[in-house]
This record gives sequence, C-alpha cells and structure tokens, in this order.
Amino acid sequence: MENSGILRIKSKFFLIRVLSYFSFLLLPIWLQRGIELNLAGQCLLMTVYILFMVSQWFLLGKEIDHRLKIYFKVNSSLDRVIYRLMLGKIALVLYFLGLSLIPAHLVKHFFWGTWVVLGIFYSWPTRGKIVRETVTSELAEFRYLDSFEKTVLFLILLLFLFSLPELPVLNSTEALKLYFDSSELISEQYWTFMKLHYFPFLKRPELLKVGWCLHFYVIGMGLFLLTFYAILRFFFARRLSILGVFALISSWSYSKILGVKLGVSLPMSFSILWVWALIWIPKSSTYRLGLFIGLLGYLGTIINNNYYLLILLQWSLLYLFLPKDKTYWYKRQFFKYSIFGIAISTMTFLFRIDENTLFNPLDWNVYIPQVLKILDRKAFFSLCFPGVILFIVRSVSKRANILSGPHIDLSLINQFLTVFCSLAVYSILFEGTLVEYFSIMWILTFFSLIPIEWIFQSISRLRSRRNMIFGVYAIICLLDSHFEGRVKIFLKLFS
Repeated sequence: MENSGILRIKSKFFLIRVLSYFSFLLLPIWLQRGIELNLAGQCLLMTVYILFMVSQWFLLGKEIDHRLKIYFKVNSSLDRVIYRLMLGKIALVLYFLGLSLIPAHLVKHFFWGTWVVLGIFYSWPTRGKIVRETVTSELAEFRYLDSFEKTVLFLILLLFLFSLPELPVLNSTEALKLYFDSSELISEQYWTFMKLHYFPFLKRPELLKVGWCLHFYVIGMGLFLLTFYAILRFFFARRLSILGVFALISSWSYSKILGVKLGVSLPMSFSILWVWALIWIPKSSTYRLGLFIGLLGYLGTIINNNYYLLILLQWSLLYLFLPKDKTYWYKRQFFKYSIFGIAISTMTFLFRIDENTLFNPLDWNVYIPQVLKILDRKAFFSLCFPGVILFIVRSVSKRANILSGPHIDLSLINQFLTVFCSLAVYSILFEGTLVEYFSIMWILTFFSLIPIEWIFQSISRLRSRRNMIFGVYAIICLLDSHFEGRVKIFLKLFS
C-alpha cells in the first residue's frame, strides 16, 4: 500500500511536470508566428523562452551535482542558484560545441531530441526529495521579507524592466556579433553556443535579434545583479544587501551604459562571478568544486582570451584561502577535479592566441573619467569615501570597535581585499575590461553600504529608526534614478 501511494504521488508529479515542460518546449513553434506580433509581444514571448532555457541550465547543474555527489555549504541560498546556473550553462556550451561538429542537417534532430529526452528525464522524480522541492525552496533567501524589503525588491524588478535598452536595427548574425563585441574579443565557441541556444529562430532574423539582445540583458545583467547580492550577503544583512542592489540598478549610469554598450554585460557578469567564486568556494568545504572553478576558467577564456591568465591567479588565491585544516590530499583532489576545465581552457587559449593582442592594460585616460561620471550621476555613491576608510581601519586593526556585527568577519574582509586588489592589478597589467563600467558601480556600491552598516550597528536596539533610515536611503536612491527617462526609452522602444 505504501509503495502504491508513493507511485501515485510520483505519477501525478510526472504528469504535471511533463505537461508544463512540453508546453514551454513548444513555445518556439508558437514564436515562429511571433514575427507578426509587435515588438512588445516578441519581447514578452522571447523572455518566456529565455527563462525556460535558464531553468534547464539549473536542472542540468543540479543533475551534475547529484551524479558527481557534490555537496557543499552555502552562505545564501542564491549561492546554490548561481553555482548551478553557471555549471549547467557551461555544460550546455560544451554540449552545443559537440553538436556543431556533426553534419548540419542532423543538428535539428539532435537539438529537439535532446530536449525531449531531458524533459522526460527531469519530469520523473527519481528521488523522493524532488517531489517536495519547489521554486520557493530554492529561494529561501526571500521567503521572510518584511514590507520594507518587499517594496524595495519590487522597485528593483520594476527598474530592471524599464531599463531595457533600445534594440539595434540589425538582422544578420555577423552584424549582431559586431554590435555586442566590436573588438572581436569573444570566441567563436561562445557564438556557436548562442546560435544553437536560439536554434529555432535562426531562420527568423527579427526574432533572433530580439533573443540575442534579451539574452545579453536578461541573463547578463540578471546574473550580474544576483551575484552582486550574493557577495553582499557575505558582509551585510539581507536588508542592506537588497538596498545595495537597488542603489546600483537605480543609478542613471546603469541605463546609459547599457544603451551604448549592451555587450559589456557578458564580461562584467564574468568579472563579478570570479570574485564571488573566490570568496565562496574556500568556504564550501568540498574539493569537488574544483570542477566548477576549472570550468569557470574556460568560460572566461571563451569570453576574452586574455582572461586565461586569471586561472593562474585564481589558483594562487585559492591555495591561500583554503582553510588551514585542509590537508595536502584535499588540495590535490581539488586540483584533480579542475584539470578538465584547465585543459580545455588551455586549448582554447592556444587556438586563439594570434587573434587578438595578449595584453590590453587599463587605460587611465578613459578609466578615470568613467569613475568620475558614475560618481557624479549617483549621490548615494558619495558614501563610498567614508566607507573605504571604515573598511581599511577594520581590516588593519583587530581591536577597532567598528563594523563588529555578526555579518562582519575580519578574515573575510582580508580575503575580499586580496581578491579585489589582485583583480585590480591584473587589470592594470593585462586586461582592463575586468574593472570597467559595472565593475566600478558594484565596488562603489559595496563601500557605500559600509557607513550605513555602521549606523545600523550603532542603533541596533532601535528597530523603528532603522526602518526609517532604510526608507530614507531607498527614497534617495529612487529620486535620482531618472525613472522617467527610463520609461521614455522603454516606451520609445515599443512605439
């Protein structure tokens, strides 16, 4: 009786999952008629397709975890989400590269066959735990938000929607590639992934353009903001972390940069992912994450060949950050799991070494005006100056009676400073794109939150005043967000 009850529950789950899965899988067929829709309708339907594909990244990353028995500790539930999304994405990049090697007339059958097989596989609950899992269980971080936090989170989503930049008047894939990557730094391997990721729309240039633009915005900037929140959660409470994301996205520079250089979302999301990985992985307590850090190096190499040398830097830092109680055997196993990623990164680097200049150091004549312009457009960023002072004082003085709350760990502060300074030095010497544009914005936002954290610690017993201060800063961020300008661009896009 008990087995029949479990079978009935699993069968019900299977029917619901398989029907919903294949309903979304048929979306590209409906989108083929989307060419007759206006741009707003095309964007809406393509966004649904993108979110469906992103969910497949997550499920694939989750399945890799299960098969390789990768169990890890997280600081925030978003650490798990980001990790599985990226693991699934990189695995799909490699799979699509394999598909590109077969005859062109067979690619269609393999593409659709892959999703049919995965749909059936994902739909049947091979483990009882799957039946109990929901989307909210993966986002436990946001389960207990209060009214203030819910309001700011809603404003973040609203600004993210209305910050969609204008789409280019281009249709061919070659023209789009130059639009997103005018310096031609992105590897052809990544563009192969993009073509197969949007394979159903290759014969519909208008839909392909919408899909690629939304990919760079929804996925690129969405991942950037999620990763920034995950970094903030290592140092600040949930409330301040949400405020930090809101301060960044409400900056007018956020919209202006995307309007001119939508393609920077790809290298910027990798840059912040690299920082997050070096903070989180040493605390994950598993050597099997060597697989992920190796594959992350491969992702960086296909984004920009000059990012390959980051592999040497990240290994030096990981060796430094791994807890002292980890044995030589643990470190050796960590390296063994990363060998695959290092190998394919090396091959990619060697094949492309003649395509672009090896060194592209930071240009101070361009960089300093960028920083000044971003500071000038957002009053909130003026808090970064006292924030830097407080941060340095806390990092060099163990006895300093500031920033001593439960979310501030001295070893973590030193780790963050080491990673950030290493990235800055690498950018100055080798590749300046790692610390431009949105990298400037997230680091300014990070330091701007430190004085607010200090204020919150000073009045920790006065909850009503903390709510008032939080509300005041949220309003300040909203007032200089140029929301009306974003709305005009958004409406112009669909006019």
